[in-house]
Amino acid sequence: MSTIVTRSGKGSPLTNAEVDANFTNLNTDKLQLVVNGTTSSATITPAYTDSQYNVTALAVSATFAAPSGTPVHGKKLLIRIKDNGTAQGLSWNAVYRAVGVTLPTTTVAGKTMYVGMSYNGTDAKMDIFAVSTEV
Repeated sequence: MSTIVTRSGKGSPLTNAEVDANFTNLNTDKLQLVVNGTTSSATITPAYTDSQYNVTALAVSATFAAPSGTPVHGKKLLIRIKDNGTAQGLSWNAVYRAVGVTLPTTTVAGKTMYVGMSYNGTDAKMDIFAVSTEV
């Protein structure tokens, strides 16, 4: 089944150029991802506005502080962590809550780890629902 999108007030379908322009505007105006990060730090503070926060060469044990800024219910955050080739300890602020997973307490030497979460405005928690480490 196909969907034909028409111009407001006109019966003819949008041209390819109009579809492309609308898609470009949608991508740049509405779906822009915010990626930030650090190489290494003992205190790691992502922002609630981040879509992904990368830690690229963690060289010390680290605590993930509560994200900075104003939280928005349902906002997703993906944290990517890789150490400097030596396993490092991880601890988490109380705002991070494991849901069906176990919060990681250490990195795996030289392996990339992803931690996926969503802000739960009802409970004021970053609900962590995915933890995965490179094999």
